[in-house]
Amino acid sequence: MNYQIELANIKDIDSILKLYSDRMKWFKDNNIKQWSRYLEHHPKEEFKKTIKNGTFYIIKQNNELVACFDISTDSKPWNDNITPAYYIHKVVTKIGYKNLGQIIFEKCKELAKLNGKKYLRIECLKSNKKLNDIYERHNFKLARYGNNERYSYSLRELKLDE
Repeated sequence: MNYQIELANIKDIDSILKLYSDRMKWFKDNNIKQWSRYLEHHPKEEFKKTIKNGTFYIIKQNNELVACFDISTDSKPWNDNITPAYYIHKVVTKIGYKNLGQIIFEKCKELAKLNGKKYLRIECLKSNKKLNDIYERHNFKLARYGNNERYSYSLRELKLDE
């Protein structure tokens, strides 16, 4: 498959939000307790800020948006500004598209190595066994668990090859 990976532009915002909205509906329709209020907790302005910061990427196939992710140098759950790491956030894929995670993680590895990072880090709901298993298959090892006022989460990291 031929995919184009590029930094998101503000003009992409409505398509980006629709991708999240569609995934939220899919979770609900499939009785998966994830992202029930995602766009309330991550409003349009937050996405605009991330896009303006130049850390939000989109993946297209034949000009159709099929995935998005944010890769940055900070993460509240990790609370670590010392380790040379990139944090992957807001990963979403279009319903019906498989194996986009591999493409996302390869791009993140490329960006991390290019910018001297030693780790890629990601977090997800502790209770989402399927997602934790996917991250484990992509060699994101469990570092620890954490909690906030809304949920418990898994913190996972991938040590990059030298």
